[in-house]
Formats: sequence, structure tokens, C-alpha cells
Amino acid sequence: MFNTKAFKKFFKRKYPYSPVAILGRKTVERILGADIVKLKKLEEKQKKDRDEQSTKNEHD
Repeated sequence: MFNTKAFKKFFKRKYPYSPVAILGRKTVERILGADIVKLKKLEEKQKKDRDEQSTKNEHD
């Protein structure tokens, strides 16, 4: 009989978190010299910028 639990464990990631989560956001920001933003917040900011751009173009 094949043990599926052991098979799943074989493919499981060793570390479920990104290097940012392991090292810390501020440390990685200092190392890379960049700002790390959550994807959800980045999408909101891009949408806001697009809305501002479209309203600016309408008024010109």
C-alpha cells in the first residue's frame, strides 16, 4: 500500500515563507535599497494613480 502522507511530505516546501519574512522587511529593504510593499497595497496605489491620471486628462 502506498503512503500518500509521506509522498505529500516529500513535495512540501522546506520554508513556507519568503526570504523577506525570514530576514525581516526592514533588513531586506536596507540590503536591496528598495521599498517593499504588499501586493494588495501596490494594486490599490496603481489603481489610484490611474484614476488620478484619467481625471487629470479629462480636465485638460
